[in-house]
Amino acid sequence: MVPTSKLPPLGAHVSVAGGVHTAPGRGKAIGADVIQIFSKQQTRWMGKALEEGDVRAFRDETARTGIRTAAIHCAYLINLGSATESVRTRSLYALEDEASRAAMLAVPHLVLHPGSSGEDPEEAGIARIAQALKTFGRFPKGVTLLLENTAGQGNSLGRTMEQIRRLLDAAGNPPDVAVCLDSAHLFEAGYDISGEAGWDGLLAEMDRYAILPLVRMWHLNDSRTDFGSRVDRHFHIGEGKIGPGAFRRILTHRVFRTLPMVLETPKDGDDETERDIRNLAALRKLAAPGWKEE
Repeated sequence: MVPTSKLPPLGAHVSVAGGVHTAPGRGKAIGADVIQIFSKQQTRWMGKALEEGDVRAFRDETARTGIRTAAIHCAYLINLGSATESVRTRSLYALEDEASRAAMLAVPHLVLHPGSSGEDPEEAGIARIAQALKTFGRFPKGVTLLLENTAGQGNSLGRTMEQIRRLLDAAGNPPDVAVCLDSAHLFEAGYDISGEAGWDGLLAEMDRYAILPLVRMWHLNDSRTDFGSRVDRHFHIGEGKIGPGAFRRILTHRVFRTLPMVLETPKDGDDETERDIRNLAALRKLAAPGWKEE
């Protein structure tokens, strides 16, 4: 077994069925150090207001279970790059709601898919997202917005390190906006992290666009779809198209190895707890000294 002190904080996206306060216990049950949640239904613009008791219970349970940090994943409906003004307006209100919830729960990481340009050129979508972030202004103290790289499905923006850099520059490089990287999205978008050469190429591109210092979190997912598919389909660690070596490189990288890393792998119905346990065990094995790719 690898000493816990030598591992990144590892965990998974967990359910909040029964209230947000139930999430830390679910994290503890799978041996997680970190959890990610939806703070409301992910397919709705606005959610039921958090009650004081929910907030206090979540904080108490986080401390009791030893969960080291947490993240909220924003609702999927949010699209700051939409060509439709009413969608952008609703997206801004929804983002404000998500940020408020994160602050109340003392959750430091708020993960957001940047958005899609739809039928418009990517430049137009990037400009709209940047303007939305400028309009939003500062996030609550202690909350950092993490823009997640995407697979590029449906003209989603944030597919490349260059796109992320252009977006951040256009927004004025806000101090409370950083980056969350998803391993499956990288592979599906065209970064062949399955091998050393592709991994080194990604790191070089991240260095070129000054993304490396901005990475605050990882989503660790294998891919059900092929390299460069631009189709977002997550799969279990070591069972998809990426292969285990990529996860070893992420887990042991000099910069990344201290960052929180969260599974978003399929839950497989009633077996979801066991699946998370197995995936976390696979990651810990990959991080062990002396592991070699077959």
